[in-house]
Amino acid sequence: MRFIRGKNLGAGLVLACIYTGLAGAAGNDVSTVATCDPARFGGEADDNRPDTAALQAAIASCAGRGTVVIGPGVWLTGGLALGSDMTLRLEAGAVLRLIPDMSLYPAIDAATGAADRATYAALFAPSVQNLRIEGPGLIDGSGPQFWDENFYELGIPRPTLPRPGPVIELADCENVVVSGLKMRNLPAYAIRFNRCRHSSVNDVHIENDPRSPNTDGIQIRDSSDIHIRRADIRTGDDAVVLKSGGRAVERIVVEDSYLESDDAAIKFGTGSRYGVKDSVFRHNVIDKSRYGIALFAIDGGTHERNVFEDTRITTGGRHQRTYPVFVDVDRREIDRGWGGVSGLTLRNLEIVSDGASLIAGNPNGLIEDIRLEGITVSRADQPEDLERRSSKPRGSVLIGTQPESVDYSQRAAEIVIAHARGVSIDSLSLPPCAKLGVRQPVELIDVEFGSGSDPLPTACP
Repeated sequence: MRFIRGKNLGAGLVLACIYTGLAGAAGNDVSTVATCDPARFGGEADDNRPDTAALQAAIASCAGRGTVVIGPGVWLTGGLALGSDMTLRLEAGAVLRLIPDMSLYPAIDAATGAADRATYAALFAPSVQNLRIEGPGLIDGSGPQFWDENFYELGIPRPTLPRPGPVIELADCENVVVSGLKMRNLPAYAIRFNRCRHSSVNDVHIENDPRSPNTDGIQIRDSSDIHIRRADIRTGDDAVVLKSGGRAVERIVVEDSYLESDDAAIKFGTGSRYGVKDSVFRHNVIDKSRYGIALFAIDGGTHERNVFEDTRITTGGRHQRTYPVFVDVDRREIDRGWGGVSGLTLRNLEIVSDGASLIAGNPNGLIEDIRLEGITVSRADQPEDLERRSSKPRGSVLIGTQPESVDYSQRAAEIVIAHARGVSIDSLSLPPCAKLGVRQPVELIDVEFGSGSDPLPTACP
């Protein structure tokens, strides 16, 4: 783990010592279980004074052998470092509130693959094993206090000021469990698994203003075997987002969750050098989201053998154009290779939307072996005007159109499928022509079907 020297140097040196100590504590005899109370180290709830030192001392005391118990009341903190073989528990009525002072969050290079990008995590857990972070208490992120004054009135896409994010950074971790925790009012994204494996998130509740910037719920980067169950995520950016910058993201399960986002409820990319593979998303409810399911393949990787099933998708939010399902193969830069999507299954989706779905490969990067089975689409109100947006979404305002990009976002159809091979459609139910307006049910562009596909819905007059 490397620290960014310069800004916040003193705090960085202190935490560097703490990280070293916690790494050593992981080898302690875990049969000696301790309970560590920050009040024993000088902390006091509800006194409106920083509790960072007391909380960190309790964590250091319990790392490798016990449970830090944060009791009822408001505890004020800056950045904290967590260790292996320990539990951090926020009891009922406990509020861990971030202090809006960036000098308390040292810049840390978490090696996300982005050059010169520092992480300012509030709870940072480097190279940990057997860590639990659990509720039912609350982390209050003091979000707007970190942003530009009157941020929502300024009309800018992102704050210009530094802010803690992610709130919980789990780097190079194994067997980590985040359970029963509540998080709200966050300054940036909530939880990131970075090069982790065999970990889970259960029964968490994450809530932010739908206008809040970059407040992803759970980000899974370069990780494998991550299981998310019974999450309730309502936020201004992607609810669950998977990114592959250094290696493939594999064997992710998201199930029995409620997801609400001003952007994508479930998103692959935009970082997609190696793709997402062998993952399952099932029994979820997606509501009030610009995209229900969004798969971006723009960095040369291929998303392979992924299943979305038994899910209800209702689009909504403040955007003029919504996509229940959006799949796009493109490239971020002209010197990047073309990615692709292969072995995608969309099964038993109940869609309520005035938007339209776009599933588009590229002549240079095809979609292969895609199955649409048991999909029902109904209208919420009036069909959206598909020409309101001049071009397709690209996943980020920083990504521009490249030579040989294709864009079918304005095609007048409920579902557009383009540049795809081995397509199978079974039991597709779309609104009647009277509800489609000027749209056709389905438009196919350079598509080859596999065996056993149902006939397409009849074209509207």
